[in-house]
Amino acid sequence: MLSRIILIWLIFSFLQTGMVRSQEMLGTTLGNYAGINSVQLNPSAMPGSKQWLDIQLVGVDLSFQNNYLYLSKHEFVFWDIFKPGFVLPSHDEEYATEVRNFYRYNNANRKNVFINLRINGPGAMVIWKNHAFGIHTAMRSVTSARKIPYDLANFMYLGLNYKPQQNINYKTDKRFGMFQMNWFEVGLSYAYKVYGRGFNRLDAGISVRKLFGLTGLYAVVEDIDYMVPDDTTLQINNMKAEYGFSLPIDYNSNGLGTATDPLMAGGGWGFDLGVTYTRLKRLHQEQYIDRLCEQQYEDYLYRIGVALIDIGGIRFKDRAQTYSIDNRSSYWENLTQFDFQTVNQLMDTISYQFYGDPTATYQDEKFTLWLPSALSAQFDYHYNKNWYVNAALIFPFKFSKVSLTRPSLLALTPRYESRWFDASLPISLYDWTQLRMGLSFRVYLLTIGTEKLGPLLGFSNFNGMDFYFSIKIPLEKGVCGKRNSGSCPAYEEFKPQKL
Repeated sequence: MLSRIILIWLIFSFLQTGMVRSQEMLGTTLGNYAGINSVQLNPSAMPGSKQWLDIQLVGVDLSFQNNYLYLSKHEFVFWDIFKPGFVLPSHDEEYATEVRNFYRYNNANRKNVFINLRINGPGAMVIWKNHAFGIHTAMRSVTSARKIPYDLANFMYLGLNYKPQQNINYKTDKRFGMFQMNWFEVGLSYAYKVYGRGFNRLDAGISVRKLFGLTGLYAVVEDIDYMVPDDTTLQINNMKAEYGFSLPIDYNSNGLGTATDPLMAGGGWGFDLGVTYTRLKRLHQEQYIDRLCEQQYEDYLYRIGVALIDIGGIRFKDRAQTYSIDNRSSYWENLTQFDFQTVNQLMDTISYQFYGDPTATYQDEKFTLWLPSALSAQFDYHYNKNWYVNAALIFPFKFSKVSLTRPSLLALTPRYESRWFDASLPISLYDWTQLRMGLSFRVYLLTIGTEKLGPLLGFSNFNGMDFYFSIKIPLEKGVCGKRNSGSCPAYEEFKPQKL
C-alpha cells in the first residue's frame, strides 16, 4: 500500500506544480546588474550593485530535475514539442502492462526529484550612501523527494507486477521523504556598509519575508521492511512513518472547499542573513551627494560573500491533518483493486489496515513545513575590464525532518558584463552528481537564461529542464539627468535622444 500512497501523492504534487520547473537563476542573481534579484543568494550583495535603483517588473524561474526517469536524446529534443502533431516517444518495457514514455536509470542509487517554480512579482532596490533597501514579492512552489529506494521507485513507476522484484524482502532504516509546498511571500531587505577603509569594504544584509501558505504535504519514512508476493499483494512486515497535508479541498467529498474556508492555510516567516567582503581596486572614499543618481560605483578586484538563505517555515493550521504509523505491519490483498472515493476514506483505510482502527493513525490538526534552507557562498573575481569569473556554492541543510530540501550546487560562471549587455556561461555540478552547462543573456531590461543547455540542444538525455527570465528597469550609478530640468532621473534615462 505504501507504494500506492506515494504514487498518488506524487501525481497530486505534479498536477499542482506542473512538470517543468528551475533553481538558482545564476544569470539574474549574480553580477553587478543583479539588483534586487541578488538578495535571493545574499542580501548583503545589494550595496555592490552598479545601479542605485532597480525596479523588478516580473521574473519567472522554472525547473525539473531527477535521477530516475529520462527521455532518450536519440528520440526526443525539447523543441520537438512545438512541431505539429507532436507525440511523446514511447516504447514497450518487459513486465509492464502498457507502453512507457520514459526510460529508467536502472541502478541501485537512491532516487531524487526536485521541482521548483518561482514567480517574482513587483519589487525594487534603492541605494542611499551606505544603506541599501529592497522590497520583493514572489509566488513559490517546491516539490522535493529525496533518497527514495530504487526498488520502491520501480514499483511506483512500473507497478506491483514488476516481476524481477517480486518475492524479495526489501528493507531500509535510512530515512527518506517527499515534500511539497505552495506559498506567497512578501519581503523587505536591508544592507549596510559595516566597514570601509583603504582597499577593504564589508557589507552585511538581512531579508525578512512574511510567508502565506497555500498548500503543504509531507511523508517521512524512517523504517520499512516489505515484500511484494504477486501482482496484487503488498506485505509490510514493519513500517515507521509519518505524513500530513493541508489541501484546498473537502476531505469528505474531494470537492473544492467552501467559500468560507480561508485562502491561506498557514503562515510563517522566512529570513536570509549575509555578509560580503570586497577588495577594492582604489581606496575607499565616503560619498557626499545631493542626488541618489550621483552615487559612484566602486570597482573591485574580488568579492567574497557568505549567506544563510531560506531560514524559516510555515505553520499550517487550516485544513491540516497529520498521521503516524509506529512500527506496525500490514498485509494488503487485492491492492490494485482498491479505489478510494475521498481523502478521509483513504486515511481511514490505511489506519484500519495497520491498527484495526480507522482513527488510530490520526495525530494532530497542525504541522510546520520548513523552507529549503541552504548555505550560500559566492566568490566573484574581476578578471579584466568587462570580464568576470564567479564561483558559487549552494549547500543545503535542514532544521527538521519535515522540510523541503534543495539540491546542492557548485557552479563556475564566466561572464561578460556591460551596461547594456551581459552574457554568462554557468558550468555547474548539480547534486554532486550531474555536470551541467548553461547560458544566459541580458539585453538591458530583459534577461533570459538556462542552467541546463544539454536537453534543449539534444546533447544529453532529457531528465530535467531549466529556464528563467526577468524584466527589470535599472538606473545606473553616476548617470543623472540635467539638474532643474523639470524631469525626474528615470525620465532622463529613457527619454528619446535627438539624432
